[in-house]
Amino acid sequence: MKNKKPFFSIIIPTFNEENFIPKLLTDLIKQTDKNFEIIVSDNFSQDKTKKVVLSFKSKLPINFYLYKGKNVAAQRNFGAIKSSGEYLIFLDADTRINQSFVKKLKNVIKIKKGLVFIPYSYPQETKIFPEMKFIFPILNSVVEFSQIFGKAFSAGGNMVWEKNFFKRVGGFDESLDITEDHDIIRKAHKWGVKVNVLKEVSIKFSLRRMKKEGRLSLFYKTFISHLYLSFNEKLRKKLFEYNMGGHIY
Repeated sequence: MKNKKPFFSIIIPTFNEENFIPKLLTDLIKQTDKNFEIIVSDNFSQDKTKKVVLSFKSKLPINFYLYKGKNVAAQRNFGAIKSSGEYLIFLDADTRINQSFVKKLKNVIKIKKGLVFIPYSYPQETKIFPEMKFIFPILNSVVEFSQIFGKAFSAGGNMVWEKNFFKRVGGFDESLDITEDHDIIRKAHKWGVKVNVLKEVSIKFSLRRMKKEGRLSLFYKTFISHLYLSFNEKLRKKLFEYNMGGHIY
């Protein structure tokens, strides 16, 4: 008898994430609803990411793939190709979720019957950056309000898509090294699909980049990229350096 397909495919792109992904995988072990598979799309990490991920295989339905993608957009798209779930949950390797995340998300999808969902984001490192407790609620409101307009924004790469619709819009734009998250949300709008921003379902966002680069540097990059996208469809220019990989942070 064939195994029933999971409702969710959780896709996690990785590059040198041995220090961060164990926390997310531990969160997934604790989920009260376990109707999901996990797909790790790894860009040939040079640390122990593969070994660490596979150490969870006895407790989680993990599929680990090595994929030489040009960027995180390509890694996410590859993960989607390998998926078998009805809905795709894209999570960054340094994200944290509570034990009811999957259950709440499934309930919301069944009630709202939407195609694209963005969970609210809250900061992890509130002791180091206490002001973020007040800034993130504002950012969530801005993302939610932006869905009214054609030039909508995302809250990062943590999002949920109905698989067939994700394929229909063409997935993430692999020509974009950054802002691919905003771009794919705008694709949904072009198809006339309402993006649901969920206050009742949330993730905890890592501020590790801010710890490394400092507040001013990250605020500058965020401001410049969002300002550019407010007047342009895509960010084709390289406005600043934006390196990826857990080994950096």
